Amino acid sequence: MLFPLEIDPYIQLYVQDVKCSVERPLKELKGFKKIQLEVGEKQTVIFKLEKRDLSFFDEINDCWKAEKGIFKIIVGSSSRDIRLQTEIEYLG
Repeated sequence: MLFPLEIDPYIQLYVQDVKCSVERPLKELKGFKKIQLEVGEKQTVIFKLEKRDLSFFDEINDCWKAEKGIFKIIVGSSSRDIRLQTEIEYLG
């Protein structure tokens, strides 16, 4: 008798600041969730982005700063296995 193989993937959320006044990593990990799926099963995963997730630490002013602009929201099982991508505009 065969049993359905279960998998436990991690869903990872990355943010990329398209045009920032300071150098930032290409992708910044902002959240992850481990889910359990059976083969062929689909599941909705919800992440909540906060202002801090779009921010960087401003060393000159000693504070967190989020600049207005376009951000890519990237979702995948790893930084190399991207499944979804969209852009948002942060208005400040």
